[in-house]
Amino acid sequence: MPNTTYEIAMSRRLNRPTSIAYKVVEDIERFPEFMPNVNSLILLEAEGNRKVAAWDITIDDAPLSWIEEGIYDKQNLIVHFKSLEGVFDRFDGYWQVIRDGEGSQVTFELVYEIGLPEIEDIVGPILRERMVENAESMLEAIEKWVEEVE
Repeated sequence: MPNTTYEIAMSRRLNRPTSIAYKVVEDIERFPEFMPNVNSLILLEAEGNRKVAAWDITIDDAPLSWIEEGIYDKQNLIVHFKSLEGVFDRFDGYWQVIRDGEGSQVTFELVYEIGLPEIEDIVGPILRERMVENAESMLEAIEKWVEEVE
């Protein structure tokens, strides 16, 4: 039985310029400071436009951890990420900041596969709902943090 692929895409408008919004998005080391569900984020590698980090988050009291590679394109204000190892068979996507009038818009897109076809029917819909809530929470946290950044 093949894996089911799930996709999440959402955006949020911010009242700050793209330079400030991207500064927050690329500064993943600070995510635990303002994202309540991020328990820890340990930077394992940082060289050039590439970072590798160990993520530990909690969704509904369930711990999720993985190692993620991020490629940072400051010129185009986009971060492409993918899981190198962890709880998902597939976990990749991007954060993008675009100009929106005098402000900006942050877009988050994620594609993931659980990789447990034997329990997919039970776990899949619940996890998707929680992942959507988590993405919304992350965007809300970024919006609040962007207002604080100079």
